[in-house]
Amino acid sequence: MATNERPARLALTAAVAVLLLGATGVLVRQQVFATTPASGSEAVAEPGAVPPMTRRFGGGVDVSGAPRPVRIPVPGAPPAGFAPVVIAENGTRLVPAAYDGATRSLVAEIAHPGGFWGGLLDLAALGREAEPAAQPDCAGRAASSTGVTVDVGEPDPRAPVWVCVTVESGSANVTLTSNSRVPYRIVLPTAWPGPAIRTAAASTSAVQLLGRPRQRDLLWPGAGVTYTVPIGRLPASIHGQADPGPALGTALATAAHRAAALFGLAGGAGPAAGVLACAADAGAARYTADRPFAEVAADVWAALEPCHPDGGAVVRRLVAAGIGPVTSSVAGASPAFEIPVTTRRAPRFTQVVEYRPRAATARATGSCTAVSAVSGRHDAYRCAAGGTTYDPCFATPGPRSQVSCPTSATRTVLLAYAGALPSPPQPGGTAAPFLLVLENGVPCTAAAAPDVRYSCPDGTVLHGEPDTSNPLWTIEGRTIAKAYA
Repeated sequence: MATNERPARLALTAAVAVLLLGATGVLVRQQVFATTPASGSEAVAEPGAVPPMTRRFGGGVDVSGAPRPVRIPVPGAPPAGFAPVVIAENGTRLVPAAYDGATRSLVAEIAHPGGFWGGLLDLAALGREAEPAAQPDCAGRAASSTGVTVDVGEPDPRAPVWVCVTVESGSANVTLTSNSRVPYRIVLPTAWPGPAIRTAAASTSAVQLLGRPRQRDLLWPGAGVTYTVPIGRLPASIHGQADPGPALGTALATAAHRAAALFGLAGGAGPAAGVLACAADAGAARYTADRPFAEVAADVWAALEPCHPDGGAVVRRLVAAGIGPVTSSVAGASPAFEIPVTTRRAPRFTQVVEYRPRAATARATGSCTAVSAVSGRHDAYRCAAGGTTYDPCFATPGPRSQVSCPTSATRTVLLAYAGALPSPPQPGGTAAPFLLVLENGVPCTAAAAPDVRYSCPDGTVLHGEPDTSNPLWTIEGRTIAKAYA
């Protein structure tokens, strides 16, 4: 005989519901999706978004009625480095949760009706700062000015800083840009001036920390600092030593703010400057390299309570339970560095120019009655026009009735003469310079007077001959930059 079992099944379902929910009258409708939902149930739609640093985990539920705890089935315990959470408000915020191993579910206190989904918060991502600065194009390039080259060597991609250098006005600008996840304490060579420019890293609000006694000499992750050093104080070396303590404090304070923002317990782009400064001081005071890092991190996190990090008790429990992953970006080994800043000077020599007749800047008519008294060149003559004596004047490759008479390094008088030129000196005669340009730019022209060898427009009179025994010529203690012969 056939039996209708449906009423019995409905009665059993109702009894189980009363047993699970108690006598409170709360209406909680749980629906599992993504695997095999119960027969006749409708899967909860996926959330429209997932908060940053989280991922979906397990099932979902629809909740209606007064606030009460709910359970969301999950495949198993959250993996190491992840905290259980419930994703609420269509994926825009999180609710703290706990994992119940006996029922393989996430348990959370739900404050309002709606759809909720199981999730995991990546604790390592919670404490991760932005990526280090990219290598600047100028990193490792030498710079030169006025015969001096300043070099910082080839960039090392593993180095904690990038180094750029420029040279101007007798000084070198040496810029360090952090390529590390921890701050470095910079030790400058003796007599170097302090920083000329600082570029703060927004991720650590470093500009707010530089006034603190413990942070003043630190180069923070993502930040830059420039030192302007007179060339006379080079070569030298810059040293840097990692100082993870302040970074540990600020990383924990920043992680607390991020978690608090995900749970709807904080606003703004980051923790308040006062919180960061307090956290950096706490980290600097408690960090020592001889203690296990996890122990130091827990100690620093406990010391941050007077700094009032965001999130209150909810975030304090979360970070305390995941202190290792949260601080993993700071825990790595950070090598010390040394940056040699070297200099080299270009070889200096006097530029000797053999004069060649050039286009005229003026013209004159006169005569050439003698060979040059100041130059031994076989094509050099002494000429006169209108009461002015020109010496030397050089025969031109053009018409034989013209000579080129230089009056400076850039000006030439083209002199037309009558008759024949005097017999030139024998080839191979001494081609003494007829024009010197001193290092200060003053030009001095050769003179035919017996007691004056060169005369200069500033009144300087030179009696001796140029000393050409070295690549850089001199005359009476003055450096000759260029000589025309």
